[in-house]
Parts: sequence; C-alpha cells; structure tokens
Amino acid sequence: MIKSLPLIICGLLLSAYSLSAAGRPNILFIMTDQHFGDAMSGVMGDEFVKTPNLDALAESGIRFDRAYAPNPICVPARNSIFSGYYPFETGLQSNTNKPLPERMVCMGKHFKDAGYDTGYFGKWHLNIKTSNASRHGFDQTGVLKGNGADHLIPEPAIEFLNQSREKPFLLVTSFTGPHDICQMVRGQEIPGGPIGAFPDPKDCPPVPINLAPPIDETDSMALMRKSYQVTEMTPIANFDEDKWRQMRWGYYQLIERSDQEIGKVLSALKASGHERDTLVIFTADHGDCTGAHQFAQKTVFYDESARVPFILSFPGKVAPASTRKLVNVGIDTLPTMMDFAGLQIPSQFKGRSLKPVSENPSLANWRDYVVISNHMVQGAVPIGGTAVPESRGRMVRTDNYKYAVYDLGEHRESLVDMEKDPHEMRNVARNPEQINALDAHRSILRKYAAETGDTEAIEILEGR
Repeated sequence: MIKSLPLIICGLLLSAYSLSAAGRPNILFIMTDQHFGDAMSGVMGDEFVKTPNLDALAESGIRFDRAYAPNPICVPARNSIFSGYYPFETGLQSNTNKPLPERMVCMGKHFKDAGYDTGYFGKWHLNIKTSNASRHGFDQTGVLKGNGADHLIPEPAIEFLNQSREKPFLLVTSFTGPHDICQMVRGQEIPGGPIGAFPDPKDCPPVPINLAPPIDETDSMALMRKSYQVTEMTPIANFDEDKWRQMRWGYYQLIERSDQEIGKVLSALKASGHERDTLVIFTADHGDCTGAHQFAQKTVFYDESARVPFILSFPGKVAPASTRKLVNVGIDTLPTMMDFAGLQIPSQFKGRSLKPVSENPSLANWRDYVVISNHMVQGAVPIGGTAVPESRGRMVRTDNYKYAVYDLGEHRESLVDMEKDPHEMRNVARNPEQINALDAHRSILRKYAAETGDTEAIEILEGR
C-alpha cells in the first residue's frame, strides 16, 4: 500500500489537472486573410482546392456555414473580432490608422487578466500599437509583418505551445494567406513567394457561375464596379474569362499554402498533449470575390467577399456537425471564447456566444438575422475626372434573404432570395411580388439600429 501511494497521489494530481483543463480550456485562435467561406475542399470538393488540415479540423468539430464578416475589409473586421464591438462602435469602417477607442478592451487583455498566458504570432492589423502590451494583453508576440511571413509563424507558435506552464493559454496565429491574391491580380510579385506559372486556362478552375453582374443591380454597386476597373488596386477592366480562371487557380493555390502552415500548428498542438483541453477556432477576416460579379478583392456584400469560414473544434466537448445558424464573427467570436473559458461576458457586448449552438446545433432559440456594414472606399476613385465618393452600406442577412441598402444613386436597395438564388444573380427589390419581404427587411434594419445605436444605418436607410 505504501509503495503505491506516490502513484495514487500522481493520479489525483493528473485528475485535478484534467478537471482544471475542462473548466479553463486553452484556446488556439487561427485566422487567415481574404478567405471565402466555401473555399475549402470539405465544402466544395477537392477538384480545384485541397485543404486537408482545415477539413480535418471541421470534421472534428462544428462548421458554421453562414458566418459573415462584420465589415468585409481588414481593419474594420479585425478590430471588431478582437474587441467584440461592431465597426460602427469602433469607428473603424475602412483601412485606417485611427486608433481603437481606449474604452474597448482587446481579446488578449481579457484573457491575460483572467490568468491566461497569451501569445500572438502573425499579421497584426489591429489599431493598437504592438508595443502597448498593457493595452492589447499579449505577453508574447512575433512575426507581426503585414504580408509574406506565413512560413515564419509556425515556429514561434509551436515554441509557445511547448512552453512549460501552470496556466491555460490563448494562442493567436494570424496568417496572411490567401491575401496575396491582391498582388496576383495586379501582376505584382507575391509577398509570400511564387506559386509557379499560371497553367493554361483550360487547366484552371472554371469561371464562377455568377461572373456576370446581377440583374437590376443597385446604382452604387454598378458605380463601384466601374471604379474598381480603373484603380491601380484592382486593374481588372481587361480581364476575360481565361484571366479569371487563372486568378481562381492562383487563389486556390494560396489557400492550399495557408492550409499547410496551419497544419504545422495543429500537428504541434496534438504532439504537445494539449489537443483535448484546447478549444480551436478558425475563421478569416473577410473573403475575396475572385471574379464573382466581375469583382476582385473584398469590401462588397456579395457572399464571396462577406462570408467567411468559421470552425469550432473541441474534442470531447463539441460533436462533429455543420450548421446554418447565422454568425457575425466580429461580435460573436470573443463572447464565444469567453463563454468556453468561463469568463463573464461584458454586458455591453451585442454579440452572442456560439457555445450553446456548438453543444446543440439544432438549437431553436437563435437569432433571426445578422447585420454587417461597409464603406466602399476602395471604389472611391476618380472616373472621367469626377471624384466618386465612398459608398456606405448595411446588409441584413436573414434565413432566406439578403437585403442591402446604400447611400449612393437612385436605385439603392437590393433584395436577393438566397434559397432560390444562392449566387445572388438577380436583385428583386423592385419586384412588386417581393414588397412584403422588402418591407420586412427594412423593419429589421430599423429594429437593429434602435437596439444597437447604429444611427448611420438609419441615415443610409432613410436616404433611400
């Protein structure tokens, strides 16, 4: 009996650690940049793109198929995700250097104050100075370059995972890929390194089903497309189907490269022995159109730009599933992390934790809509000597419809039946048969604005 006592004590200690880990999980938060929600082989098949590591992550947890960026461009989306506030609250609606308001606490700070070890490796693009650790809350940071450093991220992330510690950890790995599609479209050198010569167009993926502009498109979107085609950021005026096919090949190659780097981190997590006590969340800041409706890049409300992947994996805690529950990753990600960690979610947060959905994907009591915003400054360029102002917009996504309203032009509203028209090929806002659905979505936007204080949404709506 006496000889077995150390084993008993050891067993008790292991049991205590296991219970502690169950109550305060580690969190690994993985992001990519400019990654459309469907651009994974587990969603669209592996004929054109292969993402074995992301697929395996999705198969081990729950995949949210209708997750949307809070604003489909980098700075607004990232600062929303890491603060838990809407872009209209942060005041960041474009890629600006304006600082995140002091009253808004960063993700790292929440978890550091709760007793977590915190690390952040990869693209920053948060409007908090990296040197201000007391503000952002990340104990360890590295590889904070903007572009072209994804291959450098796994090494310090793995070192962080393997450190001896008595606390739970929050680890953020922020990959740039497939953002390099921006440089590819411009014919520039790819920051992350070459991916090889373009194949013959016939050997590339086909053009998207929705290559053409939608029927009865809003004035604002038509104007933005025209301006996109003449700006140096998106020189696509002369792109034909063959060129778009090559761009789509390149986009998928970039996603595969990101998947490989993510796989290194996930393999290290498993090797570290922390896989079963770690919540893993994967998402992106926004998507990329890559030819959808003849757009390149992001900013617009079309799904290719605005809808992102969102996977939540926690072995033994979250059963494999997929769900069509609506998610706004900007306001929902941080509450989800805090809920799993047993932290109090700030009362001023307007998002919802996805923990109840991950535990019960058929949960009946869920939201009826999400609202996202944009300021389309990427299209604000001179056309024929006339300066085009940025267009402000709001989008409402409900179970069956997508409604959008803008502040430019005469024809400012869009309504798409997403069940019948998932590729958004026809705007039915001016169809008399859709007047009830149109009025219902206007009412939803008014309700949202009243509840959240988004006065700009009312300005845009009433200006229609």
